[in-house]
Amino acid sequence: MSPGIRTRPTFVQNAGDLLRLAGPLMLGQLAVVGMTVTDIYMAGQVSAETLAALQLGGSIWAMINLLVIGIMIGNSPIIGNFWGAGETHKVRFQFQQAMWLALPMGAAVCGALLLGVALLGQLDISEEVYRIARGYLLPYLITGFMFPAFFAFRSTFEGVGDIRPVMIFNCLAFVLNGILDYIFVFGKLGLPAMGGIGAAWATTLVMTFLLLAMAAYGRYAKNMKRLKLYQQFSLPSMAAIAEILRLGIPIALMIAAEIGFFAIIPMMIAHLGANVLGAHAITNNLDSLAYMIPLGVGQALTIKVSHAQGRKDPVAARQICLTGFKLVFLLAMILGFLKITLRHDFATLFSPDSEVQVIAASLFFFSAALGCFDSMQMASSGALRGFKDARIPLAIQIFAFWIVAFPIAYSLALTDFWGEPMGVYGFWTGLVIAALLASTMMLYRWNLVSKREIYKLRGAL
Repeated sequence: MSPGIRTRPTFVQNAGDLLRLAGPLMLGQLAVVGMTVTDIYMAGQVSAETLAALQLGGSIWAMINLLVIGIMIGNSPIIGNFWGAGETHKVRFQFQQAMWLALPMGAAVCGALLLGVALLGQLDISEEVYRIARGYLLPYLITGFMFPAFFAFRSTFEGVGDIRPVMIFNCLAFVLNGILDYIFVFGKLGLPAMGGIGAAWATTLVMTFLLLAMAAYGRYAKNMKRLKLYQQFSLPSMAAIAEILRLGIPIALMIAAEIGFFAIIPMMIAHLGANVLGAHAITNNLDSLAYMIPLGVGQALTIKVSHAQGRKDPVAARQICLTGFKLVFLLAMILGFLKITLRHDFATLFSPDSEVQVIAASLFFFSAALGCFDSMQMASSGALRGFKDARIPLAIQIFAFWIVAFPIAYSLALTDFWGEPMGVYGFWTGLVIAALLASTMMLYRWNLVSKREIYKLRGAL
């Protein structure tokens, strides 16, 4: 073969390359969500009221932290472009700007949590559920202030393709959270039993560990030393921060458009009782675990595409995306099969209440269908982030989830417009419809954007 001719990787090569990156990302994400699932599991052993309270409080925290994650994810493709182009000095500058952005974001998170506590007081819930949910959210004022800084580190490490700290530290955090949950929730080692509120204090200690560990890695890891992340610390640059926000805010709102749908369901069904809330909590949190797998592939696609774009190789970017889409759909089919097959086992594991078990087992059918469509939506949106395309995907997400699906879900669940109200099943039907529509439109958008980048490069040549 002529020396000037490059061969493109095969599907197997691309799949292996993508899985080597996505695998640790998946594991790290599973560990993070596993902490919430551990909280829910511990709460389920205390009482149905505690389980319902943590579902309500957890939904508010999930909405807030996912907005933070979305904004800080905007830092990752920018870092990836600089890294792919070999501009390491710009990587350092970009990291420092992300850290500056983390300060006002931490304060904003605290304000949003206090607003969430006030919102809980307006819901039609029992005094006991409100007391536990309020007590659960208050320690998150500390956790929430640290959270944006943690993600400034994480988005930087992921942007340069170093996913080891994400995997290792998150897995350690998962183990630490489980131990602390057990001690604080049930009152071990001479401490008083704090119930569901103890789970929140465990999370605060775990977040402190994570932030310190990431900061130490950025300073002492061999591969990070050459970046000198803490040296020549630049003053805030409004242009650089605005670039993060330009990408991050649409990404955050896009995530919020979907996760907000999940988060609002407990508020809408709170009047149906603790058993319905508890069943939704079980299905939702196990679904969140499964969600981390396509999310990991989507994050890997963001990294790989941004690196390819930095090298000005959009053909390679498109090829790795096609590989990722095939992989994520196969994984979704396997997960859907497991959800349906093991639905009764999952329900029994998380609650001893027979009514909660029956409702949760039924919801796993909806969860299986949702996962098949949502996986493609996650992979294609991750690919689009690598191309720095965020505004149109945001419009797609809002249209699919809120303009089309939410009115259908609400009318199915809580009105007699279509017949007998379906309750929580109506909301899950709406989720499936939204994911189907969003995935179809997102794939179409990706096809246009990836081809446009190829034509643009060929025109420049």
